Amino acid sequence: MSSQHTTRKRPVSDEHDEAWEDVDVDLDPKSQILDLKQEFEEEVDSRSRTRSPARSATSARLSPRKRRFKTTTASPKKVPSPVVQPNAKIALPTEHMYNGGLFMVVYVLDVLKMAILLLRKPLGFLVFLWMFAFILHRISHTLRAAFAPLCYIPGISSSSLCLPDNYAGGSDTPSPKWADYPTLVDVQSATFEQLLDESSSGSVLALKIKKAEMATTDLVTLVRVSDLRSRDMLGDALRQFVDDARLAGRALNKLNSKVAGAVDGIMAVNDYALKTIEAAQTESPPSFLGQLVPWTKPRTDLVLSTFEDSMNYLSFTIQGLVLEFELNLQNLNKLEEQLSVLHELVSREDTSISSAKSDLLGELWTKVGGNRRKLRGYEHHLQLLKGLTEYRKQALVHVVSALQTLTQMSEDIENLRERVAAPELTGSRIPVEVHIRSIQNGLDRVKEGRSKAKVKESEALKRIMGAEV
Repeated sequence: MSSQHTTRKRPVSDEHDEAWEDVDVDLDPKSQILDLKQEFEEEVDSRSRTRSPARSATSARLSPRKRRFKTTTASPKKVPSPVVQPNAKIALPTEHMYNGGLFMVVYVLDVLKMAILLLRKPLGFLVFLWMFAFILHRISHTLRAAFAPLCYIPGISSSSLCLPDNYAGGSDTPSPKWADYPTLVDVQSATFEQLLDESSSGSVLALKIKKAEMATTDLVTLVRVSDLRSRDMLGDALRQFVDDARLAGRALNKLNSKVAGAVDGIMAVNDYALKTIEAAQTESPPSFLGQLVPWTKPRTDLVLSTFEDSMNYLSFTIQGLVLEFELNLQNLNKLEEQLSVLHELVSREDTSISSAKSDLLGELWTKVGGNRRKLRGYEHHLQLLKGLTEYRKQALVHVVSALQTLTQMSEDIENLRERVAAPELTGSRIPVEVHIRSIQNGLDRVKEGRSKAKVKESEALKRIMGAEV
């Protein structure tokens, strides 16, 4: 009866199962204590009364479970975060960029088109000028030959159309048609080697003349205080002789400086020509566009222009040196004239003096004061006075020899100028490499000659200073 009642009531309790939930015993300590107490009471009851097996099973089966009413808690809704894939590509506004770039290209092309349209007339005028210059450059010789008869008409003869081909600033010297550096360098080297060798002796002679000049100054003082009847005239003549000797010595020193400067200038011009030709040699051959430009110079014209510059500079330098040597020659001749005047005056004063002009000043020194005690320490003055005439002769030989060398060099340059002004013969063209090698060899020879001349001059000056000491 009781089992049927229990069975009939179960569906009612099942209707509310969903509203209840089991309580986790393991997680509730108070429930564990109550369960242990209930088990203990049940065990005591089981001992006090006897139960049937069926009832025991039913009571065990119908033991109440620990349950509680379900409570629902409202939890906040979680918004899912967007997931970005690592290899995802971000979309670019390609359409806008394309439109912007297209606009810029169209804008730039429009500007360039407008600029080219505006430059059409200026560019056309420049092309016209280039074509006109190119045509004139090609037919200039033909036009000059065709209009040559018109040059006899007054007014037209002074125009540029009637100028000769070799016109160069009013100079009558013909322009060279081809270059000959080997001959030019040989003339330069031979001439300047000799001049450098003789310039060392020129410095020594200038020093000797300076010493003799100082001794002659002392002689002037002795003559003025002597008992000679014409002592005043002799004193004036000796003073003039001292001035001329001083001028001759300074001119010799200046001449040596001029020669050294001319050598340095020639070396600088040759070195410039060498560097210019080497640069033109290493450059690539001109392109077709470069050949169309009428004002560009080919390689052969560049070598020819440097050759002409070197030859003109050499001629100008030689002319300056010739003038300096002529001036020195004039000073030495003037010194000789003064020595002749002195010889005449002294001969009239005392017939016992030697008639030789070379010993004139020495004998005059002995006569006016050589026997005095206070002049015993001036034996060196006597030697200088006796050697003054010899110094003048040596200087005269030096100047005349150098002048002859320069004259010969000037003639060689003129002959070379006339030869290169003639049309070049077939097969006589000199390669550029030969020009370069000739200039380099000439520079080496001149440098070596200058070094030897300096050593020789230094040794000669040391000998003179050592002999004086």
